[in-house]
Amino acid sequence: MTSTATAAAAPEHESVVRAEVAALRVRCRRAARAAAGAREATARCRAARTIPRGASAADADRQPAVSPEVWLLHVRYHRWGDAPTLAARAAEYDRYAVSLAVRLQREHESLDDLRQVAREGLIAALRRFDPDRGLPFPAFATPTIMGALRRHYRDRGWAVRVPRRVHEVAMAARRAEEDLTASLGRLPKVDEVAARLRISVDDLLEVQDALHARNAASIDGHIGHDGERRGISLGEPDPRLARADDRVDLREALGQLDDREREVVHLYFFEEWSQAAIGEHFDVSQMQVSRWLSSILRRLRVQVRVEPAAG
Repeated sequence: MTSTATAAAAPEHESVVRAEVAALRVRCRRAARAAAGAREATARCRAARTIPRGASAADADRQPAVSPEVWLLHVRYHRWGDAPTLAARAAEYDRYAVSLAVRLQREHESLDDLRQVAREGLIAALRRFDPDRGLPFPAFATPTIMGALRRHYRDRGWAVRVPRRVHEVAMAARRAEEDLTASLGRLPKVDEVAARLRISVDDLLEVQDALHARNAASIDGHIGHDGERRGISLGEPDPRLARADDRVDLREALGQLDDREREVVHLYFFEEWSQAAIGEHFDVSQMQVSRWLSSILRRLRVQVRVEPAAG
């Protein structure tokens, strides 16, 4: 009887346990929803308290300067740091970051690379942003994103690496040229830009020369309408190259002449003196000078193996 009663009571006890577990789960879900609701309410109160309002404290209506829902995302991430909220904020400000990349794009620089750098700077700014300061996010993020883009140009945007001082002076010189152009109504001179930067003209010229290292063209690239490779156009055939060996042999042959013979060759072929003038210089007849030249040329031809001209 006892075993029979025990067997009959087991299903009843099991059903009671299942009911208690189900009730416990319901209470846990309710508690979680209550906690989430309280957490969300806390976040909304904090967002309402810290959201930037108006352009200044003198604004009459003091309306929020940013979207309350976007600001709530800032508050949520600063409090809990969850990845979905970070992704939502990144999507919200992606167009703004890309606009900064477009603004700083220079010739020959890949816009895709700049977009990537700007987005990396955006993520860094989103992670560090503190909404309790009441500062609009773009005002906080712009220096971070611009700094990332400038570092990219400094470290990756040059074909040849140059000292950091060159980067700094180059940027300052660009701003000085723009300011002077606006104030003078013309392009400023080099000495005027150097005076504005309080550096020497030589230092400014050195920086300007270094700026040519920003871009380098491949010699395998094609130029012109005919598609000719750049490397082919860098040089041209030198007609004197074929006679280089002859000049070497001639130099050695001239070295075997005595001083008078070398002077006769110099006066006749380089100074273009006449045979009569050379004769007067050496106090001999023109005929004697002609014999000297014939003898000299005959020996030089043998030395350099040059055939005499026909006729």
